[in-house]
Amino acid sequence: MSDSPEWVVRKFLAAWADPKADDLGEFFADDAVWVDGPQGVRRGADAIKSELAAQLGVFAGATVDVRSLLSDGRTVMAEYVSNFSAGGNPISSVVMAVFELGADGRIRQWREAYDLKSVTDQIEAAGFNVPT
Repeated sequence: MSDSPEWVVRKFLAAWADPKADDLGEFFADDAVWVDGPQGVRRGADAIKSELAAQLGVFAGATVDVRSLLSDGRTVMAEYVSNFSAGGNPISSVVMAVFELGADGRIRQWREAYDLKSVTDQIEAAGFNVPT
């Protein structure tokens, strides 16, 4: 990937409109780290892709509405609203994220912060059990 870090992150966020774990996984370096907010850390592109595939098996495609995006060198910070559905019910979450990209244009680190309680409340209201 030879695009700017900002453009790579914009493409990654846009890819959620029709998400496929393999396609999303291509954005990550082999040794990438995903700090999934309060849900833990995934290490390595394969682990990230596996988790994405598991999540995509439960939730329908998302739209990501970028509120703000800033970049400095290989660091990109974004605030966005992630909208997806569970059982036909809309789920929405405001996410703050920082992406660190390598010289090869792949994501080396993705750190997210969001209100997990709000998300789980919405998922439970849609009729799904959320593991504790």
